[in-house]
Amino acid sequence: MDSQQGLQLPPDFFYHRLPNGLEMIGQYMPSLRSVTFGFQLDAAVIHEPEDKSGLAHLFEYMLFQGTKEKDARTLNEAFESLGARKGTSTSLETTQVWAQIVNTRLDATLDLFHEVLLMPTFPRDELEQMRNIILQEIRRRDDEPMSRIFDLARLHFYAGSALGRPIYGTAEDVRALQQEDLLAFWQERYRPNNALLSIAGNFDWERVVAKIERLFSDWQGAASPSPEQHPRPSNTIVLEHQEGKQEHLGLMVPFPNYTHPDYYAAQIIGEALGGNMASRLFVEVREKRGLVYSVSAGLSSNKAIGSLRIYAGTTPEQGHECLAVILNELRRLREEGLTEDELERARVQLKSEHIMRSEGSGARMSANARSWWYERRLRTPHEVKEAIDSVTAEQVMRVLQEFSPLQPLTVAAIGPLSREELIGDLLPLS
Repeated sequence: MDSQQGLQLPPDFFYHRLPNGLEMIGQYMPSLRSVTFGFQLDAAVIHEPEDKSGLAHLFEYMLFQGTKEKDARTLNEAFESLGARKGTSTSLETTQVWAQIVNTRLDATLDLFHEVLLMPTFPRDELEQMRNIILQEIRRRDDEPMSRIFDLARLHFYAGSALGRPIYGTAEDVRALQQEDLLAFWQERYRPNNALLSIAGNFDWERVVAKIERLFSDWQGAASPSPEQHPRPSNTIVLEHQEGKQEHLGLMVPFPNYTHPDYYAAQIIGEALGGNMASRLFVEVREKRGLVYSVSAGLSSNKAIGSLRIYAGTTPEQGHECLAVILNELRRLREEGLTEDELERARVQLKSEHIMRSEGSGARMSANARSWWYERRLRTPHEVKEAIDSVTAEQVMRVLQEFSPLQPLTVAAIGPLSREELIGDLLPLS
């Protein structure tokens, strides 16, 4: 399929595929004067060699540090002269290289991206500087339990897969990474059959297609398929002892992911449980009992599995009671579901957040890329609103029956409490 012929696309949405495999999707937003585009690739944490953790994150920093035609300073000056905001974001499964500009500067910015993606040099002098930045990030992460509590939880929740790897990597691995590792990663993963260009804003689609064909039709090669991930979450308790006056709790349990037909019902559950100041956990754990300084819940998703994540920051003196109340709320949720009032409040909150996000080209570019990458479809903001509105109490109960919020449950904790002091007889888990 080299055009949108035969695809059922909403108005103002576009699709094109180049012969080399590079796919393009677009959403025309005529009320804007800006454009945001991003190249999304299967080039992330799960694609790192096992002994090279942190490679994808270092690559993210190094990609804009020079090309065959421009050194780092000249390249950054070129972007600044266009008024372009640019960046790279690496997740467990994908990486996105993006830019946001005034629509009249789109062609010139795409020229620069052609250099960045197809002619990077990863210079050794810049490598040492970027390596030091990441080592500082790792030290900061290790010094902040709130920042690493879900690294600890993910490691055990995603047992049996690469999804539990730390995004920053380990200090030992990052110190050992070399220019050759970056070049090998680029040569293996940055290939057109592995790439999606998503663009949103005020643009001429035919002109964008023509420009991309001129710049990227010679991009050749094929990346190997992304490795399948098969995590095996189980009932797990993992404690990291750290003296201090805080106890950090991170809970994870399997839940619907992006592609699941009940994903929006799962979002409603997460919002009602811990997504706002009227949520169950905020009211029961913080307002009524004063057990935490912070508590929240939300969804995390990837291709293999989704999860419901709960965070609580408390004191050692209140840690056991805090966990007991959270577990009780999860039992009550499993048994009773949500009230109509909770359902409606969660709907309103999610729709408000969605509407605010959908007004910008950056959010739409990312949302469209995610939808196409995982579902091979493009959802309009109206479709998402309808999906949220259509969630019923019965659907919520069906989700909670299929995905128990208590089984299989990963409980991670960082703080001074022992297993007996924190858990006691709350969880007969191994």
